[in-house]
Amino acid sequence: MIHVIPHHIGKGSYTSWYDIIEFKEDVIYHKFENKNDIEGKYIGEPPYEDKLIEHLNKIKPTVNDIVFFDQKYFNGYGHTELHSKLNQLSIKYNNTKFVLFDDDNSIPYEDTERYTFFSNLFRKKFSNLNCNYFNYRAPKQEYFKHIDFITDTFINNIRQKKANLIIGVDKIERLEIFKYVYNINLNKDFYLAYSGFTSTYTNDEISDSLVKFKKEKIPLILDTPFELSEMGSVNVEMPPIPFTLNSYVSCILETQILLDGTIHLSEKSYNPFISKNIPLILGSGGINEYLRDEGYWLAEDLFDLKPKNTRTEIINQYKKNLDIINKMSYKELHDYYIHNIKHIIRNFKVIEEKKFVYDSSLYKSLKKRSS
Repeated sequence: MIHVIPHHIGKGSYTSWYDIIEFKEDVIYHKFENKNDIEGKYIGEPPYEDKLIEHLNKIKPTVNDIVFFDQKYFNGYGHTELHSKLNQLSIKYNNTKFVLFDDDNSIPYEDTERYTFFSNLFRKKFSNLNCNYFNYRAPKQEYFKHIDFITDTFINNIRQKKANLIIGVDKIERLEIFKYVYNINLNKDFYLAYSGFTSTYTNDEISDSLVKFKKEKIPLILDTPFELSEMGSVNVEMPPIPFTLNSYVSCILETQILLDGTIHLSEKSYNPFISKNIPLILGSGGINEYLRDEGYWLAEDLFDLKPKNTRTEIINQYKKNLDIINKMSYKELHDYYIHNIKHIIRNFKVIEEKKFVYDSSLYKSLKKRSS
């Protein structure tokens, strides 16, 4: 039997992870009086682990049962400590298999006999088994049933900007790309802004020219005041529609550039497909290959998307693709967009039709080992 503890801790207005899974087997969604309290809390508010134990004691899982729950019950644990905890719990609860769901990128996908960890960090060879939250979230969002009509209404319009590049957390590679946009005088043709100013670096880690640029040129926050963006209230659950509808290319700068073959995908990479824009995505070396295999059109006849092996190569390739946008006239970009409308609409259909079906027979288990 599959048991689901339906808590998406700190989820805000987002679709719950347990709503995006389709189960092939019988499943029980357990109800607990504190569900709303737990879901409404921000990450890091204790106690979570004790609550999980309370729920497991009420569920009373038996041999070969599977229990799904939110990874944030163990928030702050590293991989080694989490591995030990889950093994101990599995033994304590009659060799139960645990499935943890992460809507962030704290620990990579992993499948062992005692637990499976679904994550937004994964290797391409596991992509069919890993439930990347953002790959399946959008069609479950309340806005999604209306977005197709809205985008189609404006799809043939002449647009006022070539592209949009709107990001949240301030990272060095994002700052580098922003500065490059200004260096080639492309900023006048872009919707260009940060949606928050939390930085992952200090000023002594960047050059004097980047410090000066950041102080003088970074645009104002578009969607929320700084205080609210600090609390997770930035509107990341949908693309910035006013800007995507009035531009042709969505330029995406992912959260991390990973060089070890691990893919990290957040909601940002799916924004061009939802808003029916031309996608240009910077991130881990395997992102574009993965998205292509998923069925998405990536404008490879326009941009250079060949895999690169170093952070510098990836950033320089992205800059060269920005050069392509810069050299195109508005008419050329509009003509390219209209010529590829079928591909752009197909991108929306791909994300609309994405489903994740959980089949326990595809994952490791103690039962299989004993047979």
